[in-house]
Parts: sequence; structure tokens; C-alpha cells
Amino acid sequence: MAGKVAQPLVPPATGLTVGEESTLSASLVNSFRVIAVVDRLALHLQPGRENNSSEFFGLCLSLARGIDYAVANNELPSKVQDLPLLLKQVCRRKNDPLLEAAIMVLMISVKNACKVGWFSDRETQELISLSSEIGNSFRSFGDTLDASGSPHSTVSTVLSRYYPKMKMGDILVSLEVKPGFGAYVQDFHISKKSNHSPHEKIRLFVAQTDGMDTSACIISPQQVNFLLNGKGVDRRTNIQLDTGPQLPTNVTGMLKYGTNLLQAVGTFHGNYVIIVAFMSTVQLPDPPVLLDYVQSSSTLSDPDSDIIEGPSRISLNCPISFSRIKTPIKGSSCKHLQVSALDSAAFP
Repeated sequence: MAGKVAQPLVPPATGLTVGEESTLSASLVNSFRVIAVVDRLALHLQPGRENNSSEFFGLCLSLARGIDYAVANNELPSKVQDLPLLLKQVCRRKNDPLLEAAIMVLMISVKNACKVGWFSDRETQELISLSSEIGNSFRSFGDTLDASGSPHSTVSTVLSRYYPKMKMGDILVSLEVKPGFGAYVQDFHISKKSNHSPHEKIRLFVAQTDGMDTSACIISPQQVNFLLNGKGVDRRTNIQLDTGPQLPTNVTGMLKYGTNLLQAVGTFHGNYVIIVAFMSTVQLPDPPVLLDYVQSSSTLSDPDSDIIEGPSRISLNCPISFSRIKTPIKGSSCKHLQVSALDSAAFP
């Protein structure tokens, strides 16, 4: 097997009396649903059976939901041993334009079931191969980053430079995309057993990797729509688009336990990294206490000097960063009247 799995959840063979002392748990109801859907799909796949695309479509989605629920709750429905053969037969209809999308959704759920060890190694390999084959017809190719370790070095640079108060934790899904038009689709799984701080939120992080010198790199690509589970991400679609630099978007409310789907569709004018990850806000250390400026004795006017200093004009903009001065500073021995900004690049 590909990994450790939960004990099978087998519905009782005898009848059930539903009352105050005997109620069906959600897990048991889901197991019954999976059994019923598997049996119904098997009927549709029998030779000579009249093709009912509408019902077949709904059965695929229903089975996908049942698998998602079982995977999210670490359960193994009964009849799981019948699934590999059934799924291979279902995938034979992948070229039907009316069924293609539903079969893709089903195989995404199946792929996550493979990852938690529902099937043998051989069956797992065959089903994942089928899932990839179907998924490739729906998406462009992007490089998937390692979602198990720490953030990519490029991401760390962007975080430290533009989001110093934010820390990236576990990455759920990540993509690197190239310039040009693309339709990227990537599924990812959220388990109920994931151990995270209540202060962490799941956020969508988007950054251009070939222009990190300015904050323009954290502007959402203007001709790209980002969707999660089929819904547009706030201020990251053509309907409602933020044209300035953005914080990583809190998408916690758009996600669910089990299988989720990230989509990025449109034209990218540069290389981008797209990440959905747990992120938290960190407390920055207190800024250093600045002492009041005391004029050095070396800068005092010499009473014997023939040079008399007249009125001077001081700019409110920093001569180094050219931005408005918020906290003025100068060296203790500096003789210039003009001050610089504390947050200037010359004073990291």
C-alpha cells in the first residue's frame, strides 16, 4: 500500500432503527452514499445500457464528494476495492464533452485518495496516470514548487522586503508560471488533522520574480483571474481588480477540508510564483530609541571667522531616497543643515 490508511467503515448488514437512541453518523451516511453511487455507476457502464449523460455527470460529482469527505476524515469506505476497475471504465468516457469536466473533478478526488493509501501501488500508479492525462487537457503546464519545505528563496526575499510583518508557514500548493497566456489548474488537499495555530490564516500569495526591486512585483497580474473552488478571489479578477501592490489575500473562507482547486487563467507579463499557504503576522522588534540631536562643539560658529552664515532652505524630502521625511536623522558630527530619513536605504 502507498501509506497508512484508516480502518474500513462498513455499514451494518442488518436494518437500522432510527430514533433518539439510534442515529446515523455523517460518516456512515457518507459510506452509504459511496456504495449507492458506485452501484449506480456500475449500471451505467454495463454494455447496451442507454446513455444518460446528465445522471452520469451527477454521479461522478457525488462520488467525488464522498471520496473527499472520507479522505478529509481519514476514513475508508466499503467497496473501495471495487473503485479502481470502475474508475478505469469511467475514464473511457473522458472524450465526451458533456462528461469531461465531471470526470476531471472525480479523478482529482481519486488522486488524493491515492496519496493516503487507499489502493495498491500498481493501482495507485495507474489512477494517478489517468488523472494527469485528463487534467492536462484542462490546463497549461507550470512548474510545481516543493510544497513540503520552507518557502522558496525568492519568496523569502519578497516577504522580508515588502511583508516584514508576515511569516509563511506550510505551503498547500505552489506554481511557477512563465510569460504568456495560460490556464493553470492545481488541486490541493486540506486535512482536518492539520495542526496549525489559530492565528494562522490561509492566504494567496502572488509575486513577480523578475522584478523584485520595486513593489510593482506584488501587484496582481492585470490580465489574470485567480479562482479557488470556482469562485473568484477578491480583488484578483477582471471583475474586481486592485491595480496597486497587494497583501497576500486571506482565502480561508473560500476553502474546505478535503480537495480544493486553484485556477489562474489569463496573460502573464513576466515570471510569477503563485502560492496558497498558511501565513501569520509576527511582531517586529521595537524600533531603537533615537537621541535628540545635540550640536557638536566642532560645528559651532567661530566668533573670529570672517564667514557669516545666512538663511538656508531645507527640503522636507530625503536627499537619498527622495521620499518625504518621516523621522529626520543626521550624524552627530555632521555640519550640514539638511537631514535624511531614518528609513532611507542608506540606514538599513
